[in-house]
Amino acid sequence: MTTPIRFGGLASGIDTDTIIKQLMQVERVPVDKLEQKKQTTEWKRDAYREINRSLMTLRNSAVDLTFSRNFYAKTSSSSDVSKISVTAGPSSGNSALRIDSVTQLATSATTILSATDKNGATLTSTTKLSDMNGFVAGQKRVIQETAGTELSLPKDMDLAAMTFRDATGTALNKADFNYDATTGKLTATNTTMYPGGVIPKGVAAEYISGTGFEVQYKSSMTGTYKKIELSANATVQELMSKLNERDTGLSAFFESSTGKISLSTKETGANATIDFDSSFKTAFSVGTTNPIGQNAQFKVNGIDVERASNTATIDNMTLTLKSTFASTDGAVTLSAATDTQKIFDNIKGFVDKYNETIDLMNKKVREDKFRSFAPLTKAQRDELSEDEIKKWEEKAMSGMLRGDTIVRGAMDTMRSKWSSTSSSSNDDAMKQLFQIGLSTGADFTNGGKIELNEEKLKAAIEKDPEQVYQLFTNETNGLLPQIRDAAVNSRAIITRIAGVDGAGAPTYSMGREMTAIDTRIERLNDLLISKENAYYRRFAAMETAMNQANSQAASLQQFLGGGM
Repeated sequence: MTTPIRFGGLASGIDTDTIIKQLMQVERVPVDKLEQKKQTTEWKRDAYREINRSLMTLRNSAVDLTFSRNFYAKTSSSSDVSKISVTAGPSSGNSALRIDSVTQLATSATTILSATDKNGATLTSTTKLSDMNGFVAGQKRVIQETAGTELSLPKDMDLAAMTFRDATGTALNKADFNYDATTGKLTATNTTMYPGGVIPKGVAAEYISGTGFEVQYKSSMTGTYKKIELSANATVQELMSKLNERDTGLSAFFESSTGKISLSTKETGANATIDFDSSFKTAFSVGTTNPIGQNAQFKVNGIDVERASNTATIDNMTLTLKSTFASTDGAVTLSAATDTQKIFDNIKGFVDKYNETIDLMNKKVREDKFRSFAPLTKAQRDELSEDEIKKWEEKAMSGMLRGDTIVRGAMDTMRSKWSSTSSSSNDDAMKQLFQIGLSTGADFTNGGKIELNEEKLKAAIEKDPEQVYQLFTNETNGLLPQIRDAAVNSRAIITRIAGVDGAGAPTYSMGREMTAIDTRIERLNDLLISKENAYYRRFAAMETAMNQANSQAASLQQFLGGGM
């Protein structure tokens, strides 16, 4: 709505605008109170959401700690890491292995490729495959007759470039066949061998299609021959890139000074193999350096062991063989033990997060509420500096959740879980959390935060990490599932009231309440505009009446003056 331009007090000399503004300040009090109520509701909603975010972080911390790796962390050591390194898995015991000797390491299948171009020059990475002997442009295609009538081939082929074989693989005379380049049909012309010109079932035609190159390879990873297709202008570098792709199972290396290629299987062991088709072998002089890989052979605690890889898991310890050595060189000892410090740190991290959440809740429900500091109205904000506004709102926002029953209920529920947690351990000294160094303590002023006795907790971890794990993770009486569920349930209650960040107002009760306040404010503002206009009409009528009175007085004065 456009605000009209008004000129008041011209006749009366009264400051009409100031008077009406003062009158409207009084009329606006109900709107100010509604806006203050909405602001208070927003602050309270935000305080709830702050708690909800902390509860979500606590819930996630409880879920993360549930994983067994956090309670079965292990340290591992090797007496000679230059020969063998070791890592201990969560399920490994506090044990040791003796590696008496390593006779041989596992190797991959490796072959060296060497070639020159057609001019006898050493290969470079930019040498084109078309410039090498043995590479034939185009890709071999095979079409086999299955119905016993005629073969359908691509159009515009050259019969002279085709070869034929029967179902047993025996070569056939191409003069016995006719190819129609227009239709792509292949028929038999030797009616003596092929009565009625019918091509027998199983006859196959082989031909070269296209102008690119095709390489067929086989590795222990693929198991069968696979194709690599390259363009007519492909170079040695492009061939290398194709051979190095992840699904080939190969690793290719080009040595530029010699022009040789080293090819190895990514897998190791006696089953690792590498091979190529005849055209590839014609183009390259394929060496037989190690066409088949070998297994690792070593002795563990006097027992001969063989593995396809240099990494092996024995007694839940993963060891990596790095070099060979004889028994006369001295054994390598590998050991695993409980990583007490790591497990302690994992538990402490959760306890710290829990205490942060409880501390936040305590702060909110105990925070002083300054009832004389209501949210500032727009008029009040206009009269204060930014620093004054900040200090005022710190007081006004304080105590939004003071004594809040929902937050107190969430705190009480979570605190109770620490005492209700129990274990079915046969060890009476490890049945409850306080026995392993975790308790709410005797100081009631801390609001139920957990006190952690480092010495007792570490002793319990070293004594029986399994029982510590059960105290925390048992789905029925374990602490973590109980804290997780308590956090989820409390979040659900708060979410129904205050929503989550970005939630639409209709989805939570405080949002609906603020929407209703907005509706009331809008209606009152419409009434205020009508009332303000009414005030101006009244003052305008007064100005008109005074103008008329002044005019009559002037006329009378003029009349009386003329008569004298």
